[in-house]
Amino acid sequence: MGKKARLAKQMAKYTVTTLLGTAIDTLVLWVLSTYWLDGNHVEKYIISPMISFECAVMVNFLTAFFYVWKDRIAHRTKGAFFSHLWKYNLSCISAFLLKMVLLNAIALLFKWPAFVCNLIALCFSGLLNFSINEFLIFAKKDRKPQIEEPLSEGQDNQQ
Repeated sequence: MGKKARLAKQMAKYTVTTLLGTAIDTLVLWVLSTYWLDGNHVEKYIISPMISFECAVMVNFLTAFFYVWKDRIAHRTKGAFFSHLWKYNLSCISAFLLKMVLLNAIALLFKWPAFVCNLIALCFSGLLNFSINEFLIFAKKDRKPQIEEPLSEGQDNQQ
């Protein structure tokens, strides 16, 4: 499979699986901004999205680690899991910052509900997050077979 086809396949898997995270993010945001944190702009458009986003991050990381980029993790250990998790969370922070800027800009410009602004902002932040995951966190390592160097003339009897 060519490089572009492989990238398209990864992006398709990522997009489909992140729909679950998007659903979690949207549902949690809607519940928080409608029923619990609906008092002012900060509660509705800052705190609620922060909480909902972290819920989605955990769902998305689990699907990324165990499905989308599972072939790029050489050893499935607790160490590998947590090593990828903190990197993934850091990448999500950058995507989250972009999402927050866009969400608030759209909300202030159009006065739309938080969850609608969130969906629009997620489209842009999702592209950033995919790129960071594909090319940095779960980057495909070139796995060239190691060729053993031939023993020099004086070494073959020493072992």
